[in-house]
Amino acid sequence: MYKILITTSGTGSRLGELTAKTNKSLVLLNKRPVINYIVDLYSPDIESVITLGYFGYKIRDYLIKAYPGRKFTFVWVDKYQGDGSSLGYSMLRAKDKLQCPFIFHCNDTIIKGSLPSPEKFNWNGGSKGLDPELFNTKYLSSFTIKDGYMKQMNRKGASEWDLFHIGLVGLKDYKDFWSALGKLYNANPNDSSLNDCAAMQLMVNKGIKFKAIELKKWYDTGNLANLNFTRDHYSSDK
Repeated sequence: MYKILITTSGTGSRLGELTAKTNKSLVLLNKRPVINYIVDLYSPDIESVITLGYFGYKIRDYLIKAYPGRKFTFVWVDKYQGDGSSLGYSMLRAKDKLQCPFIFHCNDTIIKGSLPSPEKFNWNGGSKGLDPELFNTKYLSSFTIKDGYMKQMNRKGASEWDLFHIGLVGLKDYKDFWSALGKLYNANPNDSSLNDCAAMQLMVNKGIKFKAIELKKWYDTGNLANLNFTRDHYSSDK
């Protein structure tokens, strides 16, 4: 059985005052916390590993109360802001709890639809976005595709791309992922940009394949403009 990794440790600073007193996973969408839309996507018998940091006790207490029948493993992240903090570091803190195939699901990514199991192959979920004014390579990382598989991860500003990287990844080859991410972290522990993208690119460079999965119904809640777009369109999108 695979697991789910949901990283909630960051401060959510791009949401401004909305996260002054709470974690961005608890910001409301249609009167429900954003994290509900992520947890509800997966079967109740799948264990979720949750990284905690900024207002982490609020996330922990909410999930335990809202989902009494689900299995959560909580991992506290000591460096969730400032020097040495990064998405990659938060992920590495959960490494010992994820020694099996798993899905990484970023805590501001909401999708409609089903996802393949990571037990049979690696995959990278991507989207073309629902509004070119908000979703473009000026603001987003992306990747190119060849023969149905991810060819190259791109930083923001790429002129050639196929899908945006949305923080939704299936990892069958989890040992290779942890090895790549650990290597990058050890080379520069203070790299605040360290994330899943860099580790995946190292894996691709070694010949490890990631099937490209296009998700047409993708919503982002990571900044105010995208959150407002999601609030305006999510409930009416059938």
